[in-house]
Amino acid sequence: MSMLATPTLWTRMKAELGDSDAQYRLAEAVRTADVAASVSWYRRAARQGHVAAQTMLAFLLANGIGVPPDPRRAVSWYRRAAAKGDVGAQNNLGYMHEHGAGVACDPAKAALWYRLAALQHSAPAQVNLALLLLDGRGVDRDETEAVRWLRAASEQGHPAAQYRLGLCLREGVGAARDPAEAALWLQAAAAAGDRDALVALAELRQTVLPDLRPGLSQDWPYAAEDEDDAAPWQPEQRRTQEIPMQSAHAGAMPPG
Repeated sequence: MSMLATPTLWTRMKAELGDSDAQYRLAEAVRTADVAASVSWYRRAARQGHVAAQTMLAFLLANGIGVPPDPRRAVSWYRRAAAKGDVGAQNNLGYMHEHGAGVACDPAKAALWYRLAALQHSAPAQVNLALLLLDGRGVDRDETEAVRWLRAASEQGHPAAQYRLGLCLREGVGAARDPAEAALWLQAAAAAGDRDALVALAELRQTVLPDLRPGLSQDWPYAAEDEDDAAPWQPEQRRTQEIPMQSAHAGAMPPG
C-alpha cells in the first residue's frame, strides 16, 4: 500500500463510519475527477449539518453540475448554511432571491443577504450589493454607499468592482469625478482581462487624460493595447456566486 493511498483509504473509512468532516473531504477529493460521484458524499455530510458541504451541495444543485438542477432544493441548503454564517451561502442565497431561482424574485431579500456577506468581506457580495444600490432595486438608491462597497471589493482585487469603480469615478457617480484615479482602477481591471475596462480605458485616454498622463505609470495603458499581451479575457458577470468549481468547470461562473 502506498503512502499516498493511505490518507484516502483512512478518509473513506471514517466517511463510511459517518464522520461528516471525512465525508466532506472525500467529496472534495472525488469531485476533481467525478463531480457526480461527489454529490452523495456532500449530501451525507450536509445532512449532518456540515456547513461547507451544505453550501457546495446547494451550488451543484443550483447549477445542475453532477446532478439534475433543482433550484428549490438548492435554496433550502443555501438557507441552512447562510443561517450559520457561511459567507458563500449568504451571497449565493442573495443571488437566488435576486434572480428568482428556486424562490420568488425579491431584490430586498437579496440585498439583505448580500449585505451580510459583504460585511464579512466577500468581494462578490460587495459588488452585488453595490449594483443593487446603484439601480435602486430592493434598496433605496445610494450611489455613495455603492461606491464604498465597490472600493472595498476593488481593494481585494475584484476586476468587475475595479471596472465599475473606474466608471463611477470617471462620471462622478457617488464620488467626486477623478479621471486619474478612474484610469488606475480601469487599468487594474484591464490587466485582469476585463475587455470592457480596456475599451473604457482607451476612451478615457483619448478624451480627458492626455494632460494627466505624467501622474500615471509610464507604461499605462499601452501594455493593454496589444490584445495578445493582455490577460485572457473572461466575460463579465453582473452578479456573481461565491463558490468556484475546482474541476473541469474550473473558472466557470454560474449564469448571471
